[in-house]
Amino acid sequence: MTLFLRRLASLLLASLAMSTRAVANEDEIWSKNITSSWLDDHVSAKRASRPRYSPLLNRTQVWTNGIARSDMNAFLPTDFDRAVGAKMQPFQDYNFLVGTELIRGSGESSFLSSKASWEAFLKRDWERHGVTLGLSTGGFVDSVQNGYSQSISGTMGIPLDLSLQTWSTELRLSPSMNLDGLSGDISTGLLSEIISQARLTSPTDRFRSDLNVRLGYGVAPNTRPVASATLELRISPNL
Repeated sequence: MTLFLRRLASLLLASLAMSTRAVANEDEIWSKNITSSWLDDHVSAKRASRPRYSPLLNRTQVWTNGIARSDMNAFLPTDFDRAVGAKMQPFQDYNFLVGTELIRGSGESSFLSSKASWEAFLKRDWERHGVTLGLSTGGFVDSVQNGYSQSISGTMGIPLDLSLQTWSTELRLSPSMNLDGLSGDISTGLLSEIISQARLTSPTDRFRSDLNVRLGYGVAPNTRPVASATLELRISPNL
């Protein structure tokens, strides 16, 4: 009987010591600040890191045409179409874009039409000679004509070593072929251009400004040659 009482007393003392230690640990939890290092020491569960997805803003293009009229009296008012469109690159690793465009026609009818477009392009640099080769294809479906158009074009850019400090100049040759799905006609052409570009801002600025000058001459079967000249100032966010 005495041995049984001794064992019971020892068990009660051990239980009292364990409860005292648990209360002390609980007081430690509530009295100390829970930090990341404390969690690493006391919590064995591994915190999983969530994958970060890149935003699609830098792979999206939005444009308008003819929305705002000019208030300058030197230009006579003329009827022109108004359009708004958007284009997005759904896959970051592939140069494939899809888009849509809404067009409000000019004149008295002012009908509304839409187009769904797609395009893909591939570009390679010949590092030894600085020649740039490109291949692109694109098409669209018109809601009014219920037809589609598909085009394939290639580019070859040959740099020109001119004594211009801030300008980069190249000769670009662009053969093209177009298929009209509504009529079944196939047309070809060749455009040669001299392209000069100058960067007007520094890499640390919030916006990037480029000045482009193009002089072109295009030929195609059964058509007259066409000469063109373009001066473009492009301002875009420096993402």
